[in-house]
Amino acid sequence: MHRNNKNKGVVLISVLLIVLLLSSIAVMIGNNFLISLKRASYLEFQSNSLNIFRNVESIALKKIDIELRFNANNLNKMNPLLTNDLIFESDKGMIIGKITDSSSCFNINTLVKRSNSNYEENMNATAAFRKIMNLYEVDNNTIEEIIDQIIDWIDLDSNPRTYGLEDYFYSGPLNNPKEYSGMRLFFSINELKGIPAIRKVDWMIFEDNFCASYNNSNITFNINTLDLSDSFLLSSIFPNIANADAEFIINSLPQEGIQSMTMLEELFPGIDFASPNGDISFSSKSYKLQTIINYEDFSSESISEIYYGANKNSYIVSRIYNGI
Repeated sequence: MHRNNKNKGVVLISVLLIVLLLSSIAVMIGNNFLISLKRASYLEFQSNSLNIFRNVESIALKKIDIELRFNANNLNKMNPLLTNDLIFESDKGMIIGKITDSSSCFNINTLVKRSNSNYEENMNATAAFRKIMNLYEVDNNTIEEIIDQIIDWIDLDSNPRTYGLEDYFYSGPLNNPKEYSGMRLFFSINELKGIPAIRKVDWMIFEDNFCASYNNSNITFNINTLDLSDSFLLSSIFPNIANADAEFIINSLPQEGIQSMTMLEELFPGIDFASPNGDISFSSKSYKLQTIINYEDFSSESISEIYYGANKNSYIVSRIYNGI
């Protein structure tokens, strides 16, 4: 009798162990199944996001082309192109596309100009750069280091400027990772983080005011879409305009915008617009399209840079995807 009870106990423990093992296997299979479902859902979301981004881009391009075809001389902050977002809703998500004027910035590539087979300093642009840095109270020596190091990074020779750096630094023991100077224009202002002198300055100065565009002949921005936060930018290109005057101009511009320098000078007769170190425009050829997709538990974003060409057609010049 005692022996039978012992055998029954062994059988019971064995059955319990088998049940526990099967339960563990079931949980593992269940988890793997859920992970597989989640992965499949994400892959579907990823594919759909790419298609949606391209479709929203197509809508934005047509919207820009139509608006500028009939009103190319004036783009103001109240223009439907900038105020009417592209919004698409469903029960499970939302798509939002927003177009902004991306011309209102200091193009860092204007610090140089093409000369024969090399790049050389653009004196007007560096004068404007010095002024905007001075408005931010950046030390003069640091300003000169930034200018020289940016020009040396872009130019095609190996001769360092007074405060500049060439390949001997970027490939030497003081720099990590080892690299060489770009010998080209900047694709993005984030590349400036590799310039040693830039690290001495608050990065937000560059993030808030600067951009990098291959259209680098002169500093050019649309005065009609400037905000009060852009007053340093406006002041920087006019040697005789203080920041207080720049703020006054931005605050006083009519909502419908202006269309010529003559109108600007007539609106502000007491302000000296002489000898500018950049160009004022009243419309724009550069735009940014930001598309955000929120669907169930997933979200993604794309940023598309758009250029409106001389042939009256707009083009995507770059794309950045996040979240896919």
